[in-house]
Amino acid sequence: MKKNLLLIPFALLGIASCGANPETTITVAASELPHAKILKDAVAPLLKEKGYSLKVTVLDWTQQNAAVARGEYDANYFQHQPYLDTYNSEAGDNKLQMACKVHFEKLCLYASKSDHKEVANGDRIEIVNDISNIERALLLLKDNGILTSISESCYADGVFTTFNTNAPNSQVTFADAYKDCALTCIQESNLSISLPDFNFGVIPGNTALTGLGSDYASRIVFGEKISEEVLSLRANGIAVKPSNANSDKTKALVDAFSSKSVETYIQSTFGESVVYHYESLLA
Repeated sequence: MKKNLLLIPFALLGIASCGANPETTITVAASELPHAKILKDAVAPLLKEKGYSLKVTVLDWTQQNAAVARGEYDANYFQHQPYLDTYNSEAGDNKLQMACKVHFEKLCLYASKSDHKEVANGDRIEIVNDISNIERALLLLKDNGILTSISESCYADGVFTTFNTNAPNSQVTFADAYKDCALTCIQESNLSISLPDFNFGVIPGNTALTGLGSDYASRIVFGEKISEEVLSLRANGIAVKPSNANSDKTKALVDAFSSKSVETYIQSTFGESVVYHYESLLA
């Protein structure tokens, strides 16, 4: 015990002596996957070549905008423009702006077992239950022939439980080949852990990356067909305080994301679930 106590001052001294230079350190709060991984693996080496060190902190998405607004980080990386617009509508003097767009996370149909990748009649499929993703999930199934029609009432009240019949008042209609299939709505945070209880699950990209393990890519059956308009609107990007938008740090960070090596890294690491979509929004 005495030995440990004696080591503490030296450890603290070591930390203090290795303090980062605030002029050349870029601090970014980010969601864990794929955001922080992209930053650490693909962006940090590019910034190092320009004389900057990148410090990435994984932070819950509900805290990131407020943390950047308080000046605790130079930027964050977790959100798309519509979400930032919602935040800014209530932020008063603490508004942020998007500095660049980087990637889009696709909804994909994932198999509970990598060797069972063709939907069959009677299969049970879980889908996310929130208003922002339910339409995307149902359209994904319709575009791939599992469903033939979707009632507008699916999106009206925000209450989603189970879709399991082709009855006249059903909210969805299955194709004849899948008439005995069932759709069950699950909270997004439980989709990955619940997948073994189903044959398939429609799961957002970041949730699948975090929850399905290293073999998630091998479980993808099919993904969304995304227009350029949707890619641009909903691409996750870097947000900063307006006063920092034209700083050297922000410009270096935004420029690093434009590199072909970042695009290649995203494509090779995340497969179909994450699509590279870069736009600089700096003046």
